[in-house]
Amino acid sequence: MSAHTKRSIITALVLAFGSICATVCHAACPIQQLATPAPRDPVARVLALEDTCPNSAPEFVDVLKRIGARIEPTMVNFVGFHNPDPGAFFIFEIVSSAGASPSALVIERGDLLFGHFATADGDNLVSQADGLVIELIAWDPDKQFYNFYEFRDGCDPGEPDHRCWAYRGDSNDILDDVRLLHRQRSASVDPFGPTLRCSGCHMNGGLIQKELAPPHNDWFTKDRQLPLGALRPDAFLTGRLADLVDAGELSSLVQASARRLADSPGYRGVLAARRMQERLRPLFCPMELNIESDSEPLDDRRPTLRIPSAFFVDPRLATAEISVQRRHYDAALAKVGSRLPSPDERTDADHGWLSPVKAHSDMVITGSLIEQGIIDKEFVVAVLAIDFTNPVFSTIRCGLLKLVPDMGGPDFVARFKEALRGATAPGAAELLNNLSDPSRTAAFHENAASEFLASCQRQAMDAESVLDWLRLLAQRRVEVGTSEISQNPLGRILEEGRIVFPSTRPQAAPGRLTLTRGCQVH
Repeated sequence: MSAHTKRSIITALVLAFGSICATVCHAACPIQQLATPAPRDPVARVLALEDTCPNSAPEFVDVLKRIGARIEPTMVNFVGFHNPDPGAFFIFEIVSSAGASPSALVIERGDLLFGHFATADGDNLVSQADGLVIELIAWDPDKQFYNFYEFRDGCDPGEPDHRCWAYRGDSNDILDDVRLLHRQRSASVDPFGPTLRCSGCHMNGGLIQKELAPPHNDWFTKDRQLPLGALRPDAFLTGRLADLVDAGELSSLVQASARRLADSPGYRGVLAARRMQERLRPLFCPMELNIESDSEPLDDRRPTLRIPSAFFVDPRLATAEISVQRRHYDAALAKVGSRLPSPDERTDADHGWLSPVKAHSDMVITGSLIEQGIIDKEFVVAVLAIDFTNPVFSTIRCGLLKLVPDMGGPDFVARFKEALRGATAPGAAELLNNLSDPSRTAAFHENAASEFLASCQRQAMDAESVLDWLRLLAQRRVEVGTSEISQNPLGRILEEGRIVFPSTRPQAAPGRLTLTRGCQVH
């Protein structure tokens, strides 16, 4: 039995039965955990100060306030901007503390974040009090990784109401959990290990916010505040909502966390010990996911709507402004039977053309490999040029990851070319040509991508093109759920209960439509 298998079995038993517990704080508030030595991140340090264990989100917020922490809540509607009735709001809080005295905790902004749910109770909006109560992410200064925690019910199968604070693992554990994702394995082996629910979303090991770029669809922003409908928040939530900060505050921390992790000596050391397939995976395949949209709310009824350039091509190859007529977009929504759950049966989300795009964190990790001299830009662009009109869920480009040699080194590209030369996989001959032909430089591929976007711009005013592109968009939304990144049984990339994309009738089928280099859908 391999060391990884032994560790996975042990971890699964611990998570299932909560039978191994080491106290990392005051005995009144122990944290179930496996790590030795115990984590020294802000979560452990905050709980160590307590004589009694906080037993809810309001109590944890009170603890943070007592130590003088600044708490900045952000908020997203889990089931859509225009659907407040279920009260499915997720409040994600940014914690920092300058330390009011020499003995007080210092928590740098970005070192501790936690989230908790609200829910409707009749006409009242209340804090969710059962199940998964709080999720927490903290930066560990010793390991130079992020640590993942939960406060939840059901820690002891014999006592379903028993609650615990539990350390679930760190960025390295997530890398262990996803080591087979998109890689060779037998048909009976799952792409995810059994260790972490967190690895269903945080696959690169850091902070995430899917709606990372403005306008942060379904999130509270100062210019676009989330409606509550007829719901009346309780006293605790009234206080949290009064302090809401713009989603852009979280976005900046999420982007910084990707850079922080990529630069971390601990993270780089862990990756350096892994096979090249794992290190290059964010280049060839999707690991995480971002969602972009038109910048203006649909309710503004502007005459044009902007399609995110990353819908068409990876932004590392080219970008362009592509807008379509609103009347063509509305007609296309009607033809595909687009619907999003809401009291008024809306045909679309708050912002139009919600599109899965290449994750910022994937691009940062790949950029870090260039900075370290492990690969160069020419190699990156040669890979991105394969099936470049499908920038996220290309089975052709992702399939080539399995041909990547295990070991890096000065002759890595030469050994990769040998593997490609003998392969029959789709795209192998093209990638070999990209890596071998001196005329196929990064500039060559970037120019091809720019010409492709110019073709899209020329067709953008055509109603039939808008309809075809929307059908392709519906397919790519479905492909989020059929991709390997959504196959973790403990937690899904779009999160359980989350409604992001409108549905279509009939539902789109994955892999059926393709976008040609002439920007036509076939």
